Amino acid sequence: MKKLLISLLALLTLPGVGNAQVSGIKVGYCQGEAGTFPSTTDSYFSDMSVQKKTWTSGAIRLKTAKLNAMKGNEIREVNAFLASKLNVDSLAVWVSATLDGEPLSTDTITTQVKGWNTVALTKPVSITPETDCLYIGYSYHQKSTSKAMGCLTTKQVEGYSCFTRSGTDAWKDCSADYTLCVEALVYGDNLPKYDLTLEALQVQKNYVVDKGKLLLTASVYNAGTVTVNSFDFVCSISGISEVYTVHCDSTIAYDETKTIEFSIAPEAIQTMDPDNRDVTVTLEQINGYADENPTDNALTGNFLITLHSFDRHVLLEEFTTEKCINCPRVAGYVHDAMQESEFDGRLYTMENHVGYYTDSFTASFHRDWEWFFDNEYAPALMYDRHAEKGAATAVTSASSKFDLYEQIRQRLREPAFVSLKVKAAVDEEAQTIHVTVTGARAKEMFTINAPRITVVLTETNLKAISQAGVSTDYWHYNVGRRVNSAWGDVLEWDGDNYTYECTIPYNKSYVMENLGILAFVHDYDATDKTRCEVANSAAITYADFESYSTGIHAATGAAGQQPRYFDLQGRELSAPVHGLNIVVRGKEVTKVMIP
Repeated sequence: MKKLLISLLALLTLPGVGNAQVSGIKVGYCQGEAGTFPSTTDSYFSDMSVQKKTWTSGAIRLKTAKLNAMKGNEIREVNAFLASKLNVDSLAVWVSATLDGEPLSTDTITTQVKGWNTVALTKPVSITPETDCLYIGYSYHQKSTSKAMGCLTTKQVEGYSCFTRSGTDAWKDCSADYTLCVEALVYGDNLPKYDLTLEALQVQKNYVVDKGKLLLTASVYNAGTVTVNSFDFVCSISGISEVYTVHCDSTIAYDETKTIEFSIAPEAIQTMDPDNRDVTVTLEQINGYADENPTDNALTGNFLITLHSFDRHVLLEEFTTEKCINCPRVAGYVHDAMQESEFDGRLYTMENHVGYYTDSFTASFHRDWEWFFDNEYAPALMYDRHAEKGAATAVTSASSKFDLYEQIRQRLREPAFVSLKVKAAVDEEAQTIHVTVTGARAKEMFTINAPRITVVLTETNLKAISQAGVSTDYWHYNVGRRVNSAWGDVLEWDGDNYTYECTIPYNKSYVMENLGILAFVHDYDATDKTRCEVANSAAITYADFESYSTGIHAATGAAGQQPRYFDLQGRELSAPVHGLNIVVRGKEVTKVMIP
C-alpha cells in the first residue's frame, strides 16, 4: 500500500486518471501493512512461540458494517501474512461464520513464504444479504519454536480485530492491542465504486484564538474500485452550529492511502468556556457521489483552547563526543540549521558531551541528562525534549539534514504558552554571571507538573582536541559549561508573571567573547522521560551581557543619536574595533564588546 503526504495548504489540483482496473478488493483491518510477531515479553505469545508440532491460528472478525458494501459478491482468496516461515511446514486459510465452528471454506498450502501468502479458495464464500458476520483466518503448523504470526501493534482503522489460538486452547481476543495481518479478497459484479475510509485523524493539540486556525491531518484510504479525484472534509465542532467544509482535489487510487493536512478557521470560538472541544471530520461527496460504505468515514479528535500564545523558540540538544566517528556528520546538519534564515532567531542549540563515552568537554550535568536515553548512543538529538507518541524517550536520531529540518519545523508549529527574556551581568571580581529571566504565561496549566526553569552557561567556537571522524580542524558550538541545576528550579508566579534569578560561576579558561546564556522553561517528571518537554526557550550572547558592578552593558544607547566610539585610553575611534569599546550617545555612556 502506497502512502503519500500532501498539504491542502499548498495543494495543486491533480488530473484525474480515470477508473482503476480493479477486479477484486481487499477487506480487512491492516490495509496491506506488514506485521511482526507480538512481543514475547507477553507470556501468552511467548508460550505460543515455543510450542512444538502444533497448529497456531489467528483470525479477524468482519462485522455487518464491514460486509454491507460487499454483499452480492464472494470471497475467492485469502491474504495471510507470515512474519517468519522458520519451522512452518504448512499454512491453511479459512473463512468461517464462527470461531469454533466448521469453516465455510478452507485450503492449505505447503510451500509458503515470509510475507504475504495469497491462497485461492477452492470453494468461494458468497456474501449474501443475510451475511452479518464472517471470520477470516489462517493457521500454520509449527514444527518447533516459531514467531510466524504477523500483527500490527496499533490499529489501522476503527473496528480492528485480532483473535488468536495455540493448538486446541480457547480463542483469545487480542483486539485491544493488535491487528492481525490477514485479508479477504472479494470479487464480483457488485463491488463498491466509491468507498473512502478515514483511517486516522490528528488534531492540533492547542487552538489559539488569536491565531485563528486549527490544523488537522487526515489519512484517507480508497477501498473502492474507482480512482477518487475529489472529496470533502466536513468538520463539525462540539457546541458550535457552524459546519466547516474543506474541498480536496486529490487523486487516490484503489488501495492507496494519502495523508492530507488542512486547516479550518473556527471563528465562532472566542472564549475558553469550555477550554476544550471535540471536532468530528467526515468524508463526503466522493467524486460528487455518496460513499457506499459510510460507516468508516468519520473520526473525532479533541483540542484545547487558549486565547493567545507566544513565539516558540526550539531547543535542539545534541549528544556528541570526540570519540564518536559519526558525530561530525550530524553536527554538520545542526550547524547548517543554525545558519538557515527560516530558523533565524527561533532555534537554539546546545551540545551535551555524552552518549558515546565522554571527553574533555563533558560536564557533570551532561551525565545527569544521560537519564533521557533508553540505550546510550551518539550522535543523538532532542527537540524541546519532546517524545513522539508511543516513544519511551525524547532522544532520537537524524537520518538526514532534511529529517532534522522537518523535526524543527514540526516543533515550530506548536504554540508556546510561556515567554522568556534573559539578562546577564558579569561580576569579574567574583567571577560569576548573575542571570535574570522574566516572562509570562498565557494559561495557568501549560505543563503537566509544576514548570521549572533551567539556565545554562554555554561556550561556542571551541576547537576540538581530538575529534574522531575528521581530518581537518573541527569546532564545537554552544557547549553546555555550567548550569543552575540539572533539573531546573520550580518557577514562582506573581499572577501570570515570573522573575527568576540565579548566579552561575565561570572559569577563567573560558573565552569570554564566546560565552552565552541559554534558559528554558520545561516540565519535569523524575519517573517518566516523556514528561520533561520544553515549553519555550531563550538565549543571549556575550555581546548582550551587562557589567554587574557598574550596569554598563553592550546595548547601543538612546535611539536616534549617532554614537561616538573611544578606546579604553579615551582616544576617539572612527569605528568600533575588536575588543572593548566605549560608546557615547548624548549623555549615555556604555561599554560594548565586539567579538
